[in-house]
Amino acid sequence: MLDGLAVEGATRMSLALGGTLGLIAIAERRHWKEMTRRVLFVRWRTWAITAPIFGLAVMGGRWAAVAFVEALTIVGLREYARIVNLPKRYRYAMYAAGIASAPIAATSLTIWRAMPPILLVAATIPPLLSQDVKDGVRHLAYAALGFAYIPWLLAYFILIQQHVDGGAAILLALGASVAASDVCAFTAGKLCGRHRLAPRLSPNKTWEGVAGNVAGAYLGFLLMSFAVPAALSPVVRWTLPLAVALASVWGDLLESLIKRQFGVKDAGTWLPGFGGLLDRIDSLLVVLPVTYTVLVIWG
Repeated sequence: MLDGLAVEGATRMSLALGGTLGLIAIAERRHWKEMTRRVLFVRWRTWAITAPIFGLAVMGGRWAAVAFVEALTIVGLREYARIVNLPKRYRYAMYAAGIASAPIAATSLTIWRAMPPILLVAATIPPLLSQDVKDGVRHLAYAALGFAYIPWLLAYFILIQQHVDGGAAILLALGASVAASDVCAFTAGKLCGRHRLAPRLSPNKTWEGVAGNVAGAYLGFLLMSFAVPAALSPVVRWTLPLAVALASVWGDLLESLIKRQFGVKDAGTWLPGFGGLLDRIDSLLVVLPVTYTVLVIWG
């Protein structure tokens, strides 16, 4: 079953990437010679590389998912630590906790759920030992937020794959939905964005872009509709794309809030056309726990 799912998913994603490249070529026909340097093509190239990696993580089983989440965790935490200017001793404690999250989530859900209070108590050691009465609590708070924001939320990728019926198939649909939501939001915002959504957080975000988010989320689910388990509740089947779209906007604004706090435009330069890794996975960080919750309660 998984082999058939992988083949069909790869086929549909290849067709989608090919069709998107064709549309980009039409849109950039006046800039044909420099098309490979245009932002749309650079973003497409990044998608063409990351989509198969996402697919392998979904279909490769438990430890492929762990490796995928670990890679995102390490890069994401490094970018986050740079944004909030976290001192080394707090940074290393956050890294250690973050790296431990995915393997624990994959092997013992009970221990994983017990991690936050245990780690929070352990994280108080650096400020207590250094007697940092000026900045100790602030650094501790940012380190705790970093753990909760990136590795803890990313671990829901593993939870969906391992603890939800048809989890791998749902993740395929989820990945396509988030990607299409992002693309349609970007396109709608560029073409007809007039009414700003949150000008102090993200001046380029518009209500028209939010409409694009919603349309793209449903389009992505439609693309991977073959993968959605037949046993999934019809209510969930039709409302989950809306939840994905709203969670995508939420995740985007949350990352913008953190970056605005520290006067940072991009989380990094790791992904051409997008900026840092956090700039690419900010939607996914909120989409994953929201999706898991919807599936567990109403699926």
